[in-house]
Amino acid sequence: MARSTRRDDRPGPESEGGRVVIALILGLAMLAGVVYVGAYLMASNKVPVGTTVAGVDIGGKKPSSAMTSLRDGLGSRAETPFTVTVNGHTQQVAPADVGLAVDYSASVANAGATKSWSPSRLWAYYTTGTSFEPVVTLDQDRLATLLQSLDRVAGRTPRDGTVVFHRTGFDVRPARPGLVVDPRYAGTAFWNAYLTDDPTVELRLAEVAPHIGPDAVHRFVRRFANPAMSSGVELRFGKTALHLPPSSYGPLLGARRVGHQLRPTVQGHALARIARQQLVGAEIDRPQPATVALVHGRPQVVSGKAGSRYAPHDVAVALVRAIASPDRSARVRPTPAKPSFTDADARALGIRKKLSTYAVHVPRSARTGALAAAVGRLDGIVLKPHRSLSLRGRLGPATPGGAAGDALATSLFNAAWLGGLQIANHATDRTYTGRAPVGRDATLRNGQGVAFADDSPYGVLVAVSLDRGTLTTTLWSTPRWTIRSTHTHRTHVVAAGRDVRHGTQCTPRDGRDGFEVTVTRTFAHAGQVDHSSSYTVTYEPKAAVVCKPRHHEHDHG
Repeated sequence: MARSTRRDDRPGPESEGGRVVIALILGLAMLAGVVYVGAYLMASNKVPVGTTVAGVDIGGKKPSSAMTSLRDGLGSRAETPFTVTVNGHTQQVAPADVGLAVDYSASVANAGATKSWSPSRLWAYYTTGTSFEPVVTLDQDRLATLLQSLDRVAGRTPRDGTVVFHRTGFDVRPARPGLVVDPRYAGTAFWNAYLTDDPTVELRLAEVAPHIGPDAVHRFVRRFANPAMSSGVELRFGKTALHLPPSSYGPLLGARRVGHQLRPTVQGHALARIARQQLVGAEIDRPQPATVALVHGRPQVVSGKAGSRYAPHDVAVALVRAIASPDRSARVRPTPAKPSFTDADARALGIRKKLSTYAVHVPRSARTGALAAAVGRLDGIVLKPHRSLSLRGRLGPATPGGAAGDALATSLFNAAWLGGLQIANHATDRTYTGRAPVGRDATLRNGQGVAFADDSPYGVLVAVSLDRGTLTTTLWSTPRWTIRSTHTHRTHVVAAGRDVRHGTQCTPRDGRDGFEVTVTRTFAHAGQVDHSSSYTVTYEPKAAVVCKPRHHEHDHG
């Protein structure tokens, strides 16, 4: 039996309905995707809608636009100066000087300007407008600088207690606390007032204790100041004892801060000077420098000798120890010392031969103790190369005057002149007396002086002696030149004139002409003149005194 079949490819009713549903779902999904992408694009990297920072609306804006809006909205408040009052002093202070500023970039980022596909982020962008505080920064260094400036105006520096010594005792200067702006309170006060409508800040001062308070001062007075000024001390320099009263060392004492304590100080150099002045001539083993002296009429090197020195620091330490000692005494520690001028140094001076000599006659009336003392202080001086000798500088107030001074000045000047030394100071008498070659007399009258310098590479030994009315100055060195002194003829002569006087009280006197003369010395070597130097002297005339008896006296005779 035959079977028949039929194939039908047309969809049934159920298949067509399913396809419609699928298409609808796909369409909705695509629409939702398009909407979601659009929402993302609208919200991408923007601040959520309705967001404010310190009352400034920046919602829906990209970060750059949001920062611009925030800067425009906060600019006036962010730059409004503070009115600051400290201890009654009021002034205006810019926020920049405080160190306060708005970080606009961080403030916008804090408000939620980000990129995200997260549904919660997109939902928040369109639905949750939030108010934020701006991000504020504080530069602590700038704040510290400002507070230091305010301290200088309104504050007070703490003062340490101390002790001040003087000749008769000491004074206590009490401590005083300082006042400074409280830094923690100030930072909080500026922070809270920033960006407000009325940025007024009233700062308070905090007390700062000094390093040295009353207790430290009391301990110092009890342990050092009272003992120091109670009685004198004894310092031992080798075998020599030096007694010092408080009045001599009191002004040299002081107090210095070490941590929270006071420690004594001593002006060591000044104390050492006082000790040297009082120990002149004392038997102290000082180092003796080498020198050159006349031995049996010839210059010889006198060897130096090592000894001890007493450093200013060691003298100061000994004083503090003596003050603390029960017997009020202490030994100064010596320091071994070599002579400052050695035998080799002395030999290098080249003082071997006579350079020049000059002798003058001293009137009997001028042979005084002052002249003998001056001779003693000048005899034996060793003048080192390029050093000078001033007669008044050496003798000071003990410089003899009158005829004695003239004799000393004339002798010393002529020795230097004939020795080829450089003359730095020289004055002649007003009139020519004839007691020295023309133009080569010298005087110390009216404050005048004699000075010369050793401009040679060798040293000069000065030997001065006074023997039976003859004052002699001899210079020793290494001669480099043959010196010859000459003078010109007298010019511009002014006659002395005559002064006739009558009576028994008249004393006759020879007249002296006035004139001008030039003195020259030549420096020769091996018979050839190398150079010369000269000076001109003008003498004033001095009238002769002629004594005549009165007529009635003559008649009576």
